[in-house]
Amino acid sequence: MTPQGATESPSLERARVNPADVVAAAAARRGGRIAASPAPSRVLSLDALRGTVVAGMLLVNNMIWTAATPRQLMHAPWGTGVTFTDMILPWFVLVVGIAIPAAGRRRAGKRPAAVRVLRRAAVLVGLGILIDSAAARSLTVGMDVLQLLGLSYLVAAPLARTPAWSRLATAGGLLAAYGGLLTLVPVPGLPPGVFQEHRNVIQYINDVYLARFAIAGILAVAPAGALAVIGTVAGDVLSSGRIALVAKTAVFAAAGAALCAGGAAWARWLPLSKDLWTPPYALVAGGLGLLLLAACHLCFEVARLRRLAVPLAVLGSNPLVGYVASALFAVAAMQTWPNPWSRGGALALHPTLLDPLGGAVGAVAAGWIYTGSVIALWWLVLFALYRRRIFIRV
Repeated sequence: MTPQGATESPSLERARVNPADVVAAAAARRGGRIAASPAPSRVLSLDALRGTVVAGMLLVNNMIWTAATPRQLMHAPWGTGVTFTDMILPWFVLVVGIAIPAAGRRRAGKRPAAVRVLRRAAVLVGLGILIDSAAARSLTVGMDVLQLLGLSYLVAAPLARTPAWSRLATAGGLLAAYGGLLTLVPVPGLPPGVFQEHRNVIQYINDVYLARFAIAGILAVAPAGALAVIGTVAGDVLSSGRIALVAKTAVFAAAGAALCAGGAAWARWLPLSKDLWTPPYALVAGGLGLLLLAACHLCFEVARLRRLAVPLAVLGSNPLVGYVASALFAVAAMQTWPNPWSRGGALALHPTLLDPLGGAVGAVAAGWIYTGSVIALWWLVLFALYRRRIFIRV
């Protein structure tokens, strides 16, 4: 899902050791062969962070909802704050930004930078349209997860070579402008700052001006793009050869805590809302994402707990495959298809699998077994690519 790779830390560069090579070798040692490792110049903590987000995505996207489903594994209802599930998309956006600086250096000279950026954004948007169209069984153009990721990347990538202070100022300006739109701009029949589920300035602009062009929701690119821009600054720190490993962890932790505190303070006037992508929501999600990065960096770069990173690195090495393939699988599983064994009959994967299993172990247990099985399936698929050094990028 994100540009791959980042430069190694100074200590590892001197030793000419790739931490991901160490991870793959340790994982394959029992089998008497050396497993494939990611391409040189990867940072294990970034792959682990990506893998954490992909794992979360696989979990929440494949939940079978029942009355016993934990609240954190569902999107929060309107006006009730946010949940773990609501964090997955902004974490993807943040990781896109974190990976931009190193990926840009690694691909320098291969083709003009503007062409690379436009091509990548277009592919992400196109894949998003493919998933939406598969779900609708007809061409569907609109704004969804990959479309937002592609456009956020389009905002952040051109700024990646500008000074860090100017990027942070740009991100702050985007968040302030979007927050001003939410709180200061009135719409017919509503005073400024009204936040009802179907009555707010964003909904009004979407319905009146943007829906006709199939771009309702595009305003969320402002806060999401700001989050990706913040990620590019974190990416500079991650790939820097002049900052000590422990200092990097401290920077990520301090920045994450500061964003969380700023978002929580802003939420006193502007509520946390995934539906509206309010600036406090973007800041809190970004802060938690940076705290996750700090934890990954501490464990896998500072403490060198390489073996523990293997399961996450497998998922994080091919996030695009993990997202697109699993999304198309989920779409197929939820739809009804002609039954080849019964003329005129229909076949749907979910009831075909879950009804007998639910009768045997109960609906709740059957749901968890299904979710766990899907996650295991995609982990094995991505592990096969990981061992063969196949890393699909756009």
